[in-house]
Amino acid sequence: MSSADVVWGGQWEHPACGASGEATWEDEDTVHSEHDCGRDGAVTWSAEWRCHSCGDEGDDQFEDDSPVYSDHECEDEDEEAAA
Repeated sequence: MSSADVVWGGQWEHPACGASGEATWEDEDTVHSEHDCGRDGAVTWSAEWRCHSCGDEGDDQFEDDSPVYSDHECEDEDEEAAA
């Protein structure tokens, strides 16, 4: 499985000011909300990932400016390698 087969989509929120937004990105990318209101507190993300090869999916929560990994091992690729 290449990481290009897994895509993420999620929402970010900054509770201190109430700002929020959405984004999509590739697996193993670092997510950035580009939000900088100057108030204290962390921007948090709630996101889901999906593998386009096998259809597997999952979700996670993390802080802004974090590298994001699904840790997904695609079963389709394992079956092709065994053949």
